[in-house]
This record gives sequence, C-alpha cells and structure tokens, in this order.
Amino acid sequence: MPRLTPSEYLQMHEIASSYATLISKVTGYLSFVSDPDLEHMLESARRKAETHYRELIDISQGESLSGKFENMDGGLQGRPRNAATRSAAPVQPRAGQGFSDRTIASDCLDCAKSLAVRTIWAATEISHVGLRRALSEMSRFYLDAAYEFYRFMEQKGWYVPLGANENPERWFQQHHQQMISTYQESEWGNPGAAMPS
Repeated sequence: MPRLTPSEYLQMHEIASSYATLISKVTGYLSFVSDPDLEHMLESARRKAETHYRELIDISQGESLSGKFENMDGGLQGRPRNAATRSAAPVQPRAGQGFSDRTIASDCLDCAKSLAVRTIWAATEISHVGLRRALSEMSRFYLDAAYEFYRFMEQKGWYVPLGANENPERWFQQHHQQMISTYQESEWGNPGAAMPS
C-alpha cells in the first residue's frame, strides 16, 4: 500500500481547510435564510461538507488507506458512516448586517463551483489511487450542488442568462443595479462614515 507523499498531505490540507470554511459559512447563513428550499439545500451542503471533511481526516490518519478505497469503483459510494458530528460554530456577522437569500444562494453557487474545480484539480495531482477516487467523488458532489444552486436562482429570477439578442451593457447594468443602489445607500459606499461597533 503506497503511503501519502508530503505534496498529497498538502493538497488534503488545503481542501480540508476549504471544507471547514464552507461548514462555518453555511452554518452562519442558516441563521439568516428564509426560503425553506434554500434552507434545505444549505443543510444538505453542510452535512456533505462535514462528511467530506471527516473522510479527509480519516485518510490523513491512515484509517481509510485500505482496500475499501483501493477496490471501490466510484470512490465514496456506500458512504457516509453514521458517526455523529458537531456542527461548526456559526459565523458572527457585523452588528446590524444580514444576508439576503439571493446573496446566500449566489455565494453558495460560487463556493460549489470553486470546490468542484479545486477538488478535481487535486485529484489529478495525486498518485494514490484511493485518494484520487475519493476526491473525484467529492468533486462530483460539488458539480451537482453548483447546478442545484444555479437552478434555484434561475427559478427565482436571480440568475438570468444573457440572451443572444440582448444588449450586453444594458443586461449587465440591470442585473447589478440593485447591488449598486444598496452599496451607495449603506456605510459601505461611504468610506468616511463611522463603522458600527
């Protein structure tokens, strides 16, 4: 059984850190979300990120570097285990600030895209067969999650693609007008304003 190399431990460290950040972020978002469908998507994303994080911890401790990974066709099929997990502490936002459902969904879409690319990139850099398969399966989840967040936003009218016959400049301005207005009306748009304590 080949041992993990220092570069493979580094790849795992970076990905595990990304999963830990996602867990904390989504836990914080759950304090603000109002749409029940989006809340369900966030809870699912957090549970899966916790599972993936535990998998990488197990691998780093040698617990998963056995035939159960080497001989699996498709990596993590048949998992996760039923081990209890304590959720990360919620992220504390600034006083008086919150997150809209649109902002939450948009950020989760971006995170899912980034994790899908980051995880599959790591898999291509790793020679250990079991770890490659595990990371490939994790990447597949984040690709699916990205599509789910995209479809949710599209149905809400928050993600409207640019049509071939549309004016690109007008399309861009329409889609960012709300954010620009919010920015200009807040203390974020006035660098000289006192920040809330």
